Amino acid sequence: MVEEKYPEITEFEEDSTVGDIFNHSRDAIHLGANLINHPLAGSIKPNQSPYKSLVLSDRKGDLDMFSLTLIEGANQVLKKLGPRRRGYAESVLEDFQVIDLDLLDSAIDGLPYEYHE
Repeated sequence: MVEEKYPEITEFEEDSTVGDIFNHSRDAIHLGANLINHPLAGSIKPNQSPYKSLVLSDRKGDLDMFSLTLIEGANQVLKKLGPRRRGYAESVLEDFQVIDLDLLDSAIDGLPYEYHE
């Protein structure tokens, strides 16, 4: 659902896990991106939903230690919880997509004006 609504700003890989997304985001932060939304936003644990959308700035600057701390902390939480190898019905997967999109919409709506240009 996120890819459908935001195709011009979405990087989507079909088989990515939440851990892959966290690691990709961490790598981008090391290259100067800033993490815009909190990786653990919402009430769903990171190992429960197969969907996790994060907003990263495309502006490259110095290493943002706050962003790095957030993504590393989220990665630690994910590792602590361990993998869930449980399959979900299609209707449940759609519910997770709706939640992910809603959290992302809230993060984007809260961005300062210059990000909406």
